[in-house]
Amino acid sequence: MDAWLFVIILEVLLLQIRILDTSAQRKFPDNTIKSKREKQLLAKLSQNRALEKIITELEKSREEWLRDLSDSDLKVAILRDRIKDRVYNARIQHMYADRWLLARSEALELRQQETTSESAPKKEDEDCVHNELLRAYELQIQEREDLLQYWMSRYSQDIVNIGSRLREKCEKLRITVARRVELEKLFALHEGEMRSWLTFKKERAARLAREERSRRAATRVQAWWRGVMVRRALGTFRYLRNVKKSAPKLKKK
Repeated sequence: MDAWLFVIILEVLLLQIRILDTSAQRKFPDNTIKSKREKQLLAKLSQNRALEKIITELEKSREEWLRDLSDSDLKVAILRDRIKDRVYNARIQHMYADRWLLARSEALELRQQETTSESAPKKEDEDCVHNELLRAYELQIQEREDLLQYWMSRYSQDIVNIGSRLREKCEKLRITVARRVELEKLFALHEGEMRSWLTFKKERAARLAREERSRRAATRVQAWWRGVMVRRALGTFRYLRNVKKSAPKLKKK
């Protein structure tokens, strides 16, 4: 970035020097210019226009340089990532090759040790191993036979128990069916009596309710009539007239 800035500054200085040289070498006609003041103004205007053009060109070049710089930064980043990936891959491959060579050498050493340390088996050892295997197989066969005998006896015993329970359940079912038939017959015999009893209960409840309703109505009528007799002093309550007359009147305050 410092080199790019230095180049830009140099180009700007060179452009300014060129502008000054061209403005110094430029000659204006005498008939159009009347005084030194006008000459100075025209020179300033021409310098300003040239500077504006230079500034626009510099801005364009600056944008192009910035684009080039961004592209170059991206390219540098991509190349850096690729270099890192290549380095990592090379390390991994190197490590894999080293480990593979170590494993291969260890396998070869183990094979060499096995071939050197192995000795021919003896007949006595083979007979011993054979006898042990036969004994283990015989023990397993004996265990299987014992288990088979046990489960066969257990199966027969369970079959006998299940049969006895089934017979008991069948006998109970037969008894319950006979009892149910007897109860159905008894229910059919007493069905008419039950119906008559139920109708009697309904009629009795209706009669009692009707009597209760009539009794309540009679008590209400009697209470009303007694209240009328007391208020009007009728019948046996005639003496209340004399009591009302003899009662002293209270003075109003």
